[in-house]
Order: sequence, then C-alpha cells, then structure tokens
Amino acid sequence: MNTRTISLALLALTLAECATPTVLNDATKWTIELASAEPSSSGACRIYDDLHRLMLDGTLASGKMDGSWTSTGSDGTRLATWSYRQGVRHGPVKMWYGGLRFPEARGHLKLEGTFSEGGYNSSVTRDYPSGSRQSVRVYEHGVLKSSQCWSPVGAEVSPATAAKEADSEHKQDMACLNNLEDMVRRSLAQARREITK
Repeated sequence: MNTRTISLALLALTLAECATPTVLNDATKWTIELASAEPSSSGACRIYDDLHRLMLDGTLASGKMDGSWTSTGSDGTRLATWSYRQGVRHGPVKMWYGGLRFPEARGHLKLEGTFSEGGYNSSVTRDYPSGSRQSVRVYEHGVLKSSQCWSPVGAEVSPATAAKEADSEHKQDMACLNNLEDMVRRSLAQARREITK
C-alpha cells in the first residue's frame, strides 16, 4: 500500500467510527463548495474527499459552523448529524454506526443527545451495534449528573463502572466532534474552493 492509500483508509475509519481524533489525509486534495468566495463565507458548505465523495455538509455564518451539519462515510452512510449556533455546539446530535468497522450495524443509531451552549444538556443515550441500550448519561449545562450502563447482554453494571464508562464515552463523543470540526477548519484553509451559484 502506498502512503495515499493508507491515508485514505485511516480517513475512512476515522469517519466511520470517529475513534481517531486526527485525520491523516491531505486536505489540499479535498474540495470545498461554498456559497461565496469571501474569506469568512456564509451559506451552504459541502466538503468532498479527493475522489469527490461527500464527507461533510452544513452551513457557515461568517466563516463559523452554524445550523445543522451532516457527516457521511465513504460508502454513503450517514454517520453523524449535529448543530451549531454561531460556531458553538447547540442543538441535537445523533451518530450512527458505519459499515467499515461494524458492517452488520451499518446505519444503526449509536448515540443521541442535545447540546446547549457548547455542552451536553440532556439525556445522552448510546446503543451497542446490536441495537441494545449501552448507556444513558444525564447532563445539566455540560455537567454529568447521573449515568447508567449495561453489558452487551443487558445486565446493569455498578455505579462506579457506569461512571468510568460515562467518562470514556464523553471523551469519545468529543473526539469525534472535534475531529469533524477540524476537518471543516482544514478544508476552509487548504481545500480547493468551488463557488456554487
């Protein structure tokens, strides 16, 4: 395998499961479609990989992510939807399993919650690839208030184990979203621009 193929494979795995916080692909080979040529563009924004497969789709307001955004895997599977208000995470978030790591769970809901002013402010539910409930975390203004977690066979785990799992899941969620935001920033700075009419 050459370096380009390895980079594309790592990018696909990252998008599929959001497990790696850094995208190793060259953003200069991506294409970003914008509504205007202004440095701080506003309007529709679509980001494609070097094979012109849609990776990210959303809206910018003065160069900041705004409104609803969608991440799509290289196989066309929707992987995540999440929202912003003036560049700050705000609104619903959902994530789905990608077909690369979990082919049998492709398109199954993985996570659902809500952000308010940058932090979780709701119940955040996570499901196993099988579809059974993995955890429920309850946040108020970004602070974890309670958590429950179940084994893959449905047995509830101890509160201490649930707390550790909640911390781990929170870090995974944030790494995934940070990775996607980084892809938008890199695309705005490095990708080939196309202005849509």
